[in-house]
This record gives sequence, C-alpha cells and structure tokens, in this order.
Amino acid sequence: MIIKDQTQANDSLNPEITHITMYYDDTCVLCSTEAHGMQMRNPKGIKLTPVDQRLDELQAAGFSRSDAMTYICIEADNGDWYTHMDAIRLLYTMGGLKWAPLLYLPIIKQFGDFIYPVVARNRYRIPNWVTKLIYGKALAEACENGVCRTAPDKR
Repeated sequence: MIIKDQTQANDSLNPEITHITMYYDDTCVLCSTEAHGMQMRNPKGIKLTPVDQRLDELQAAGFSRSDAMTYICIEADNGDWYTHMDAIRLLYTMGGLKWAPLLYLPIIKQFGDFIYPVVARNRYRIPNWVTKLIYGKALAEACENGVCRTAPDKR
C-alpha cells in the first residue's frame, strides 16, 4: 500500500489509473456537492463511498475515522491511496477538468498543499455567501444559517 499526501507529492497522474474510489464526509454539503459533481463528469471512473459505509477499509489502509472525515481519501485501481491535495489533484484530473493540470505547477501545487488542510478542517465554518459564490444557490439552500448542516462534534 502506498499513501500519497502532501509530503509524498505526486508530480503527475499515473496514466495507468482508470478508476478511483473516493471516500468522503457525506454529512458535509460542500464535500457531497464536490464529490457528486466530479462523479457526474466521469461516472464509470469515479466511485463514491461515504466514510462511515466503508470505515473498515479505510482503517485497514491506516486511516482513522477522524482523518477520513476531515481529509479526502482516494483509493486508485492500482492499490495506491491518495489523501489531502494529491487526492484533489487526482479527483479533478479523473473528473476531466481542463484546468486540473495547473494544480501540478510548482507555485500552485505548494499553495494547494498549504491551504487544503486549513480549508478541510474549517469547512463547516464556511459562510453561506462563499458557498453561493462557489457552488450556486442549490448548495447554499442545503446549508442552514450559513454553514453546513452537521457540526463537526456531531459527526
């Protein structure tokens, strides 16, 4: 098992990867919206799995529930695991986003590696206007009082 994260940075997507399984916090509206949006772009290549449905697999790979609920975890079809910003880069590449290769550029990559953990840990504090700006009205309506519907201490 290989775990790729910001300390073991991956400079490009392995061309042999054709399918990924994304484990995500399904109680987080931002996480769910992003996950389903990427899966709609590549339904055959991206499988979504809420963390609590396959916690045993994540724990066998060395992830605690707390870490898996906070940071995106992806298992590639070659058996490699990706987390943090490397998982985001892989997800966006698999989702076919045209600008995904920009995430591998040195300055952008370093910034992403720095900012991702901060955003991930504080995603429940993101105000409603920011969610509207990023995801539109549908996501904003899924949040109450400007934040996602489930507080971190209730997850």
